Amino acid sequence: MQNISKQQMNKRNYKCIYIGGKQIGVDCLKQLLKYGIKPQLVIANIDDKGKDTWYDSTLKFARKNNLETISGKKVKDTIVIKAIKSIKSEIIFCIGGTQLIPQEVLEVPTLGCLNIHPALLPKYRGRYSTVHAMFNREKYTGVTIHWMDVGIDSGPIIVQKKITIENSDTAKSLYDKFTKIGVELFTKFLQDFTKGKKIISRSQDNSKATYYPQGLPNGGEIDWNWSGKQIYSFIKSMTFEPFPPVSFKIGNKKMVIVDEKYFKGFNK
Repeated sequence: MQNISKQQMNKRNYKCIYIGGKQIGVDCLKQLLKYGIKPQLVIANIDDKGKDTWYDSTLKFARKNNLETISGKKVKDTIVIKAIKSIKSEIIFCIGGTQLIPQEVLEVPTLGCLNIHPALLPKYRGRYSTVHAMFNREKYTGVTIHWMDVGIDSGPIIVQKKITIENSDTAKSLYDKFTKIGVELFTKFLQDFTKGKKIISRSQDNSKATYYPQGLPNGGEIDWNWSGKQIYSFIKSMTFEPFPPVSFKIGNKKMVIVDEKYFKGFNK
């Protein structure tokens, strides 16, 4: 990915496409509109049904703001790729997305496809990055805004910021920190982008890369052979409401560990 010059960016009426979801997806889409950038197309995550859940619906927000949308379809579907190519966008924002973006889509925008990843790349490429960082007892994780390429989270880095993992953090609180800081970094990117400032990126050092495929540490089940500190880190890494809590087995019974607040008044 080549660096973007002032001449390329110092203009309005950008042709762009927005792909994504989750809370960071809708919050960054709000910032795009705030800075006068109206996507010609919004492609929501497949599981976004247009209703708010534990996060606001990107599809609902896009429709409320009269943006053209595609929902319930994969980015790699022929009809979606055809719609993307017809727009001839300058930039594609892929934020909070849950799908791999095919190469023929990555090649469409003249400036590139931009992504926000919940880790300090090149470490923790892949899925559930905050969960794995907490399970591995890291002292910090981070946010990376980068250009996408055909690899998994391997494209050139634009900007990064560390996030301290506090002893009191759970996977949910850490993800909320990522969302907040990710939106802040994206807003700063938009400030530079719309002012025509040169956006510089640097290649990742692949020799330092680590990768985690989709899936939770140890399948979401405690291994009682772990040390006490590891078990503690595991429980924290698996605490992400409203998803199922950490589990373990006693005989054939599956047991779970939950916050005592859910049983408040149970014995009264």
